[in-house]
Amino acid sequence: MSTAPWANSRFLIPALNEEESLPKVLDSLFGFGILPRQILILDNGSKDLTPQIAIDAGVVLVQEPKRGYGAACLAGIHYLQERKISPEFIVFMDADGSDDLNNLKDLFSAFSKDPNTNFVIGSRTLGNAEPGSLSFLQIFGNWLSCFLIRIFYGVKFTDLGPFRVLRWQSLLDLDLQDPTWGWNLEMQIKAIRNKFKIQEIPVHYGKRKGGKSKISGNLIGSFKAGVKILYIFFKLTFFSNRSR
Repeated sequence: MSTAPWANSRFLIPALNEEESLPKVLDSLFGFGILPRQILILDNGSKDLTPQIAIDAGVVLVQEPKRGYGAACLAGIHYLQERKISPEFIVFMDADGSDDLNNLKDLFSAFSKDPNTNFVIGSRTLGNAEPGSLSFLQIFGNWLSCFLIRIFYGVKFTDLGPFRVLRWQSLLDLDLQDPTWGWNLEMQIKAIRNKFKIQEIPVHYGKRKGGKSKISGNLIGSFKAGVKILYIFFKLTFFSNRSR
């Protein structure tokens, strides 16, 4: 029996009030042979049953009360560092069930086809997004961010999607710091600066399996996230150490 390519991986899954979708996501992960100890639910101050669902499923629960997508991700990284756990790969995905785990093999195949690859991004643009899964502001903000990266860095991205895989050491080399929605953008800009071998792989993106989106669920949330992402772009591009 061959070993799954993600056998030496950890799955970092930020979650905020995802009691409706999280059980479905965990069942899908278990269906791919992913062990409970490989799954870190990064609870970001949920007021519902999200933490208890993680506990009952036997997965790792990391609680980060400071709100922010990046803050939750950083908490997961710190958890692994503190316990001296060094997986080969880190998988980032959402807890709302919109990421299609059938694409997991495709993401990992990029590393086996080119061992020099550091970072693989699941692109909803190259693949397909179910109608209604992304708001107009999300689509426009994603396009604008990728356009700015191409203009200022000369690298063509098609997406800032949440479904992504990095080598553990490559992730640490990025020294990511943004605690908010600028996390993915910071990751991609710093990966360029570090001269990473980056690949985009087409993925399917569906509607969330329950609950309400923290970004597209309301106009104000979408606007705030968009402003924050643009702020992070210009901060990293013009006001930070270009060597990092």
